[in-house]
Amino acid sequence: MYYQLVKTANKCIGVVWDNEDEKIKLKKIYLPKAKNELLRRIRKDFSFAAVKEGRLREGLDRVIAAMYQGKVQKMPMFLLDMEKLAPFTKKVLIQARKIPRGHVATYSSLAKKIGNPKAARAVGTAMARNPFPIVVPCHRVIRADGTLGGFGGGLKMKKMMLQREGIKI
Repeated sequence: MYYQLVKTANKCIGVVWDNEDEKIKLKKIYLPKAKNELLRRIRKDFSFAAVKEGRLREGLDRVIAAMYQGKVQKMPMFLLDMEKLAPFTKKVLIQARKIPRGHVATYSSLAKKIGNPKAARAVGTAMARNPFPIVVPCHRVIRADGTLGGFGGGLKMKKMMLQREGIKI
């Protein structure tokens, strides 16, 4: 297993992945933080005995950084390691991934689209635990009343990411 700190402005995005049968499988993406804080979180989540510094192939680091900057980029779903996620969480993440750049969806609309119209809070929990923020755009999910709701990187970051995509807050 490997990690890379991807520079973006004065912070870094953390990416942890593995090469399974010579194919990249992203395990976790960390929203931008100071380098030392990211390294501490990676150490906590993954044993450094098993994780070493590396560099993502195929320009995936640049793709993730560009996505964070609000630029249109494509990243195939098969790169995301969802094997250990609960079936409900997988459904939510797959549906959230379909929210186009420059648009938002509500927690309740995602719940309806996955066939559980009363599961808006559970959708919110799945978004809060999203292991692939930026790539699975949980920042595009808002409350039914039009307010931002929560976000792991804080509401200031969520608002900034939405504005970069042309969404007026």
